[in-house]
Amino acid sequence: LSSGINAEYGVILKRLFHTLFEEGVTMVATGNRPPEDLYKNGLQRSNFLPFIPMLKAHCEVLDMESIVDYRISEPKPLDIPGGRANYIQDPGQLDKIFHYLTGGAEGAVCRPVPVLGREIRVGVSVGPILSTTYRELIERSHGSSDFRALARTFSHVIIKDFPQLSIKEKTQLRRFIVMMDIFYDRNVKLIISSDVPLHDIICLQDADQKAKDELRMLMDDLKLTMEEAKSMSLFTGEDEVFSQKRALSRLTEMQCADYWDLPHNKHE
Repeated sequence: LSSGINAEYGVILKRLFHTLFEEGVTMVATGNRPPEDLYKNGLQRSNFLPFIPMLKAHCEVLDMESIVDYRISEPKPLDIPGGRANYIQDPGQLDKIFHYLTGGAEGAVCRPVPVLGREIRVGVSVGPILSTTYRELIERSHGSSDFRALARTFSHVIIKDFPQLSIKEKTQLRRFIVMMDIFYDRNVKLIISSDVPLHDIICLQDADQKAKDELRMLMDDLKLTMEEAKSMSLFTGEDEVFSQKRALSRLTEMQCADYWDLPHNKHE
């Protein structure tokens, strides 16, 4: 169960699970947060709240939190040029990796990928190996359906010139995290080049004045007071911080040999 579901989904979930529980269905689910924190500080959360006591009344909540993040333990080196592959400061090294993975990079072309009756084109590829750039993949208006199509098509994705992301690039940051979640679930091997170390590739420091002005404009549109805005994850960046930790943890796991040994999962 996700902490990022909205109020409308909460109403639907309440009706759905009310029927399931009445029929005696046993549910086993995992979540990133305890039931009382689902959709925490979200807009119109009052519409969602009736789902929480019903969920707690029919389910036993078990805290499986561990003080050890096993994703960020010391990874076994990879047997490719550069060893640890998913963070490389030298962009030229990515060309060597692309050459290595494709057996020479011959026939690399920009290949159309079908998505819901249309096509997207990013980078160049040879078979299931894609080489692209941050500008092509993250700055363009790609949605989750685009990333799912890429995850079905390519087992390895190389991204060049990846900048440090911050709360100022909230759209790009969220797009990257969506892509990361989809790639991780499909066992896609992600390789990036960046000028900053892996643990600094997402920076959630305070936004600059321009970003603050944009938030104030949104507050005006929603007719929110400063006190109300401060309590909401939309303005505090709470959701971004939570997603950042998960993304960095997954990025670390994705550079170890055990992850690279997993078969590419093309299907939903």
